[in-house]
Amino acid sequence: MLAFHRVDDQVVCQFEPAEINLMSGLIAQLIELLLESSPPADGPGTAWLHDDTPGESDAVDDEDQIFARLEREMVSEDDFDDDPATDPVLQRFFPDPYPDDPAASYDFRRFTHTAQLDDKVDAASIVRADLDAITAQGRCEVCGTHTLAWLKTLTNLRLALAVRLGIRDADDADHISELPDDDPRTWTFSIYEWLGWVQESLLNAQE
Repeated sequence: MLAFHRVDDQVVCQFEPAEINLMSGLIAQLIELLLESSPPADGPGTAWLHDDTPGESDAVDDEDQIFARLEREMVSEDDFDDDPATDPVLQRFFPDPYPDDPAASYDFRRFTHTAQLDDKVDAASIVRADLDAITAQGRCEVCGTHTLAWLKTLTNLRLALAVRLGIRDADDADHISELPDDDPRTWTFSIYEWLGWVQESLLNAQE
């Protein structure tokens, strides 16, 4: 990827085809995970997951394997049951300010969750539309009104991957960065770091 730079009233970057596929796949997984959190709370949960994805140690050597692994990283069925609200990523996206008061927690979710959900899904959808509009040469154009949506979505993607990787602070990130190359978390961490670089590039282009 060539970094974002300003051109008139928009910012422009150059993505490689694999990077476009990667970003589009991550956003599709993000939107699907977010929609799983829609009321009612006892919805279908992770019914869209399948058990026939490659093992963690499989080499990532084609696009199907890439997205199979992305699916496992974005949504881990071992982490939660039929209640989407128990997914640790969704708990980070929609934190409960009243964990010791079920009634207050219910009211807070009832009055705020839909607006928060819509904001995240709308932002991700804007980024997906911009990715769909990329030219055959990989040129990605982001108008000024879409910049905030990109920043929000990149933050949400990195947060989701951080939760799956168990990154809570800089020490956790340093530990994972030192893992051997054959550790499956290393591949996911490289995506986490790349998304951070994309976000930093976009921020720098605003200055």
